[in-house]
Amino acid sequence: MERVMVSAAARIGYALGTSGDVEWGEVFGRMSDAIPDMCAVQVTGWDPVGRSHLVIAEYGYQKAISDDLCHVLPKTRWGGQLFASGAPLLMDDMPEHFRASPHYQEWLHPAGLEDGLSATLRVGGGRQVGVLHLNAPVRRAFGEEARDFVAQIGSVLARRVDPLRSPRLDAFLGPEWTASRVANGGEPLRLTGWEPTPLVRDQEILDLAQRFSKLPASTLAFLWHRGTDWYQVRLIHVIDTNRSGVIVASAPFPNDLGLTAREIDVATGIVAGLGNQAIATGLVVSRRTVETYVERLLIKLNCATRGEVAGIAARAGLVKPGTGVGDLIRLTRDGYT
Repeated sequence: MERVMVSAAARIGYALGTSGDVEWGEVFGRMSDAIPDMCAVQVTGWDPVGRSHLVIAEYGYQKAISDDLCHVLPKTRWGGQLFASGAPLLMDDMPEHFRASPHYQEWLHPAGLEDGLSATLRVGGGRQVGVLHLNAPVRRAFGEEARDFVAQIGSVLARRVDPLRSPRLDAFLGPEWTASRVANGGEPLRLTGWEPTPLVRDQEILDLAQRFSKLPASTLAFLWHRGTDWYQVRLIHVIDTNRSGVIVASAPFPNDLGLTAREIDVATGIVAGLGNQAIATGLVVSRRTVETYVERLLIKLNCATRGEVAGIAARAGLVKPGTGVGDLIRLTRDGYT
C-alpha cells in the first residue's frame, strides 16, 4: 500500500476512534487523499429496529442516487454478492451483471459515475452494521490498492456505525455499570461491550424510558428500587440515525449515606421545586413529617440550605421518578441532567 494511503488510514482511524462526534468531512477528506479520483462516498448504517439501512454520512451524490444506493441496491443481486463477500468489491468484479443493471444504467452512468468500490461493514462475529460506497468519474479509478485501503479502514468505520455501540457510554461510565437500549416500538437491545441492565425486565422502567424519550432533556439520573436492591440509573436520550432511542444504564447503589426510601422521596420533591406542603400532599403524610425528613437530609448531605439539598440531590441523582412528587416534566425542567 502506498505511503499516502497508510498515512490516510492512520488519520482516519484516529478521527473515528475518539469518543466525540465524528467529523465526517475530515474522514472523507483523508479518503480523497488516498484515492484522488474518488468524487462521491456514502456510509450507511443498519437500523435493527426499522430493519433497513440509513445514511450516516455522505457527499457527492444526488438524492435519487443516494436513496437508491442506501435502500434499493442492498436488495439486488449485486447487494447480495456484496454482503456475501469477505472483501470489498469493485464495480467490475461483476461486469456481466452490474454495468447492465438498472442501478448503473439509470442512476450512476447518467450522473457520470463510471467506477465504484463498495464494502460491507462488519463488527465482531461478522455482524453486518453498514455499507461503504465510493464512486469515481473515470473507469479503473479503483484497483487492488484501493481495495486494500478500504478493507483496512472498514473495521474502524464499522465500529463507529455499529447501532448497538454507544460512544457516550464507553467514555463516561465505569465497568460496574450495565446498559441496554430501549427503542420506540421495539424490544430492548443489547449494546456492544455491555452487559444488559436487569432493569429492562421492569415494565415500569420501560414505560419511564418511553415517556422520557418524548422530553427535551438529554439525560436523567435517579435511583430505582427493585426487590431488595437499589440501583443508580441514568437515562440517555440518543437521536443519532440508526442509534436513536433511550439508553437505560444502571449500577448498584451502595447508599453510603444511609438514605431511606422516604428521604429519597422528599429529596425528589425538593428537586422538583415543591414546597413542604405540596410534598406532604403528594406523599400523603403530614407537613411536619416532611419537615423532619428535610432536616435529616440537611444533615446527611451536609447542607446548610434547602437549595443546597436540591443541587446535590439533582447532580447525584438522589431522586426517584414516578412517585407522587416525581413528575418527569418537573424533574427535567431547566435542562436538569
